[in-house]
Amino acid sequence: MFTQLLGTAATAYGVLGALKTLLQTRQMLARRTSREVSALFLASYTGGYAIWLAYGLRTGSLPLIVVDTVGLLCGGLTLAVALSLRGSLIRPATWSGGNTTSISQHATGGTHVRPSPAP
Repeated sequence: MFTQLLGTAATAYGVLGALKTLLQTRQMLARRTSREVSALFLASYTGGYAIWLAYGLRTGSLPLIVVDTVGLLCGGLTLAVALSLRGSLIRPATWSGGNTTSISQHATGGTHVRPSPAP
């Protein structure tokens, strides 16, 4: 009885955790930019769900299958949104998305802020 309750609680917690990536998706869509998000992190995060889903399918573990299916779908959607907001996947040079600011330290200890040129 306790083991079933614990398994149900762990599955619910895992599904809620997987759904949290949609908060990042919502923020990217609202800001119309994904520059603050690491696509490599999202890819590795989503890949982790894919590996655990494969394991869950192999062992027949329903909690793993449920949690990792939700995680894979939500992570995949978040990654797709992040990449689509960056521009063409074929031409990564289009990923800039606007003016950025470069901050460098002078040898004298002062900080110099230099806006990048407009595209």
